[in-house]
Amino acid sequence: MFLHAWQTLRAASQPGPEASRWRVGAVTWRRTRLNQSCVDFSMVQDAYALEHPGPGAPWGLLVVMETWWDSGHRVIRSQVWATHLSGSKTALQDWIRNEAKQAERVG
Repeated sequence: MFLHAWQTLRAASQPGPEASRWRVGAVTWRRTRLNQSCVDFSMVQDAYALEHPGPGAPWGLLVVMETWWDSGHRVIRSQVWATHLSGSKTALQDWIRNEAKQAERVG
């Protein structure tokens, strides 16, 4: 549920597919991309670091989206995971949930 809300918010707020930094309210989003390819496979890993310095309860979040393809360009592995880095988990979850609801209404 949390990752679905996060993905909804990311899709609605990321300014473009190559954007590496943007803001949603007081929250700074930073995206770092790692990719690798060879004859047999390729992979892309996007790491998103979110930071809310305040006002209110500060928090930090890391979300990683990783996809692997075989030589025929078929997805062979795809995963998304997140970890709380700092601050209030409750404030982080509430913010993601509320912003995703707003993004769904607008979208």
